[in-house]
Amino acid sequence: MASSSETGHNKNVANFGSAYQILQEMGGLYNPSNTNLILENLQPKKEALKATIDVLDQKKPIFKNAIADREVAIAPLGKKMTKALNYSLSLNISDTDKENLTSQVKKIRGDKKPKKVNPDTSNSDTISTSQMSYDNRIANLKTITNQFDSHPEYAPNETEIQIATFTAYHEHLTELSSLVNEAGNTLITARKERNQILYYDQNNIIQLMKEVKKYVKSLGDTATPYYKALVKLKFSFIKK
Repeated sequence: MASSSETGHNKNVANFGSAYQILQEMGGLYNPSNTNLILENLQPKKEALKATIDVLDQKKPIFKNAIADREVAIAPLGKKMTKALNYSLSLNISDTDKENLTSQVKKIRGDKKPKKVNPDTSNSDTISTSQMSYDNRIANLKTITNQFDSHPEYAPNETEIQIATFTAYHEHLTELSSLVNEAGNTLITARKERNQILYYDQNNIIQLMKEVKKYVKSLGDTATPYYKALVKLKFSFIKK
């Protein structure tokens, strides 16, 4: 289910398109003296908004696919760490070393798993926080690999938990997480550009539509059907 904020943005975009069509239908009746409201100046807004939506539609599946690839790759990490820790606890190393290894493995497994993000609903804060969580787990994998490698006794016969395997695994996860980060950043930028047009430009769409409705209302009875259609289109300021 889409978040209320993302649903609100989409509703504003759709309603602006509907309002523009109504104004076109008015023909010569729609003739405001405020040049910001004339169709010739509203059209670039409409086109710019469509362009940002097109970019969003392109970026979402890229982000979604990158997330899925990383999820598949990182899913076995906890079990791999458990196996490696159990092996290390069987070695002739100090209790302090074993405690340090146990502590580091707990950081990787973690009781709190990274929060998954949905590209259709997530905002920039959610994307950034989730990315940081994954980056921390991957960084801790590098740390624990170095810790294992610092003990000559750590020489398992099982390929899955060998140093070379963990090193290659870390590199793979780092690459996948980088792709998620890149895709997430482009998604954040696309949403910011959409929101700039909707809410933050000097002549933003929310403000323009308030003025458009006032103007059409001022035309009196001849424009009443158009005004009634316009007021049904709700425009709300959405923070994110």
